[in-house]
Amino acid sequence: MKTIKRRAFCKAAAAAVAGVLSPHAAAEALLPQAAQAVVGSAVPEDYYSFAFRSDHSETDLSHDFYYTDAFFENTALQYSHKLALATLGLVAASGNTYQSDALYWVEGEAGREDSIADAYQKLGFANAVYAGYQCSLNTPVDTAGCAFAQKTLVQDGQRTTIIAAMLRGVGYGAEWASNLHVGEGGGHYGFVTAAEHFFEDLQDYLKKAEAAAGTLGTIKLWLGGYSRGAAVANLTAARIRQQLPRIAQENTFVYTFAAPAALTAADRPDLQADYDNNHTADGGLKTDWDVSNIFNIISSGDIVARVMPEEWGYHRNGNDRFLPSTAYQNELDDLSIIESRMGGVPLRFDQLATKEDVDSVIAAALVFCKSAANYHEKYEAAFMDMLQCAFTLSEKEAAEGVILDDEAVMERLRSMENIRKMSWTKVLRCVMTASAMSRPILEQVGAIVPLRAQQVVVPVLAVGLCYEVESDVLRMLVYYILSLMSVNSPADSVLRAAFCHYPENYITLMEYYDPAEHGMEAYTRK
Repeated sequence: MKTIKRRAFCKAAAAAVAGVLSPHAAAEALLPQAAQAVVGSAVPEDYYSFAFRSDHSETDLSHDFYYTDAFFENTALQYSHKLALATLGLVAASGNTYQSDALYWVEGEAGREDSIADAYQKLGFANAVYAGYQCSLNTPVDTAGCAFAQKTLVQDGQRTTIIAAMLRGVGYGAEWASNLHVGEGGGHYGFVTAAEHFFEDLQDYLKKAEAAAGTLGTIKLWLGGYSRGAAVANLTAARIRQQLPRIAQENTFVYTFAAPAALTAADRPDLQADYDNNHTADGGLKTDWDVSNIFNIISSGDIVARVMPEEWGYHRNGNDRFLPSTAYQNELDDLSIIESRMGGVPLRFDQLATKEDVDSVIAAALVFCKSAANYHEKYEAAFMDMLQCAFTLSEKEAAEGVILDDEAVMERLRSMENIRKMSWTKVLRCVMTASAMSRPILEQVGAIVPLRAQQVVVPVLAVGLCYEVESDVLRMLVYYILSLMSVNSPADSVLRAAFCHYPENYITLMEYYDPAEHGMEAYTRK
């Protein structure tokens, strides 16, 4: 019976994509007659097309998502699958456009926010502000870009302002290094610090919105994030509850996707709310979710959501809802069909990770890192600088496809704060060794090696050598970085789990599996 229901769902989704559900049909007739827009505009319930960045396909794709203003007439304390999907559409759109990478190094206007700006316009949101989108992608900072917008409606004489705050989770360049910035304790430093900056940006946006409008009436906050942005949204949801009492919990709609955990129970009580809501006080799994306004949607095959592992005591705020991985061939076929309608390079669902694959990768990582303190002391600086180098591009590299020679690699490394402290002869020796090491690694990646991978291999290897990272560890890390930049089929558990992190996987799983099949912990359908 489940398969029949899913196939019916697939047909409905296909009909929407094909245009059977005519967009904006009888739009005025669908709008509530008593609704009057003060800021922005009310829009009819309908399917709206949002563009989003696909690093897997190396382009910008688009997909249709259902939206209605009536979402916010309900309480935020109940999970809404339709609102979750709409949020997923917006957080996917909040990533930098792939096209804007041609201006990678530019400070200022580069079109990075074009997809989310278009989505907000379609949904009737106005007064958009794009915090963090104007930085060069070569800037390694502990912040997270966020796209704010609002609409103020008067319905039945009551003024309501919907504030949308969607945190950027893809395409943010050297900010990626902050994902590895665990720090010395008190929570994951990169996520916690970004959450502090974001809370300030949110307060500033609210203050200016109220100054312009005079009064916002009842505020309904729509907060979403994906990946890095999801971790920041999850933390900030707690601070909003504690420090912004004018926004009621039942009016704060929080949906995150692929959120890494950032806190242990001993960390930052000001950033905890409904902490580790899936478990009882003794660590056992609850039989059902408790009341919360924070919902974290996680693919059971996605390794990113588990990079700060439960084994070290890390958990999220709110209710974790795990989308299943599956071993059923008919489901794998259905999933591949749904995802293929987005265009681009197809994800092979029969090659994506299961929950068991992720378990094995996490177990190996725990053995390697030993503890958060050991990781911080021994590897953190090296890995952060390697990632910074992987996400740094000059104008010639981005616009003309230039591959740096050894002299140019030297110049780049000497511009990095930590490596600048090392001797010139050591850095030169590491660059020359990296150049020789790069060839067999590129051959291991495969016959078709993207230009981007060719551009970063020597700089990233050289950074690792400067930090004296063990050769086998260094080769492995660089191999995985390059493989994730390619469109080659994933071959092992690490890559299979990493490929589950793409937005295309989340969109497909969310459309295919209904809430009854969400799990309170990761699981594989067998």
